[in-house]
Amino acid sequence: ILLAAAVIGFLEARLRPMVVTAAQAQAQNAVAGVIEHAIWEQLGEEAVTYSDLVTIQRDSAGTITALTTNTAAMNQLRAELIGVVLEALDGVDVSQIQIPLGSLVDLDLLWGLGPTMKVHAMTVGTVEGAFQSQFSSAGVNQTLHRIELEVAVPVTLILPGGQTELTVETGLRVAETVIVGAVPDTYLTLNGAA
Repeated sequence: ILLAAAVIGFLEARLRPMVVTAAQAQAQNAVAGVIEHAIWEQLGEEAVTYSDLVTIQRDSAGTITALTTNTAAMNQLRAELIGVVLEALDGVDVSQIQIPLGSLVDLDLLWGLGPTMKVHAMTVGTVEGAFQSQFSSAGVNQTLHRIELEVAVPVTLILPGGQTELTVETGLRVAETVIVGAVPDTYLTLNGAA
């Protein structure tokens, strides 16, 4: 009995880190796929454009003086997208991940073979989302402005011998445009400005 307990303890100590890593990778892929599909589907239905979210203000000479975000529209869009993600996570079964035991050994011949170990994953807490604005050069006197939604979903993996937690984070581009002309030093975010 002591020998069996020692062998089990040794195997658990050696295999658990590999099981955790494999389970986290599969959960990350499964949850990120659900998030991206749900958001792209919703954005396709709403046909959101850059001008729905940002107004470019110019002076009489046509020089850009400011970029103003429509915070109310962005907050409404964020709330809708987070709601869609929550529904998608409830409706899709990412709760059970299967890891072939052959994938836990360092032999290429055994990769993906053998009986599977089931790992249960469940989302806990709330989905968080925030818009990020990025500016980058797109050529001479041209600037690419991207608006991305960063989504974070906390996930708990229930593994043999305990549980582990991870946060699945993914970023999706919501709108972008190329601004021709010098970009101003001022970037305003005003509540409800259009």
